[in-house]
Amino acid sequence: MKTSPSMKNLGLGVCVVAAGFTLGGCNTTKATVDTTVNFFSSTSPSGLFSADGMVLKEQKINLFAGVAYENLRQEAAAGGGQYVSALASLYEIPAGKQEDFGLVLQRKHADLFAAGLEDDRTVHLKMVSALNRELVAASLLP
Repeated sequence: MKTSPSMKNLGLGVCVVAAGFTLGGCNTTKATVDTTVNFFSSTSPSGLFSADGMVLKEQKINLFAGVAYENLRQEAAAGGGQYVSALASLYEIPAGKQEDFGLVLQRKHADLFAAGLEDDRTVHLKMVSALNRELVAASLLP
């Protein structure tokens, strides 16, 4: 049985799309792994855990910000979303003040998300530091 040229082209097109998804997935995975490796290699083990062996709140926030930075960057521009809500939960922002948290991210977006992870592998730590100051100023953190 002969295969028509259109079927060959369709098969070739499917292969090209699958390869594109595979390569795109690898780049995303690589960025996530790189961020995680950089985080753990720049943090001493004693700085990660409390006396009872739990991961410190600040370290959870730093790690989450590194892994989810690009998603946070997009959602912060809109003032909300699942990543913004997750970050608010890590900060232990009460449910009644999470909208204010999103507004701080939206209002200060340009300052908080000045660069991408590709340009600066520590930009997520700079974002968390600046966000901490903004949250204190907005009375959302003690």
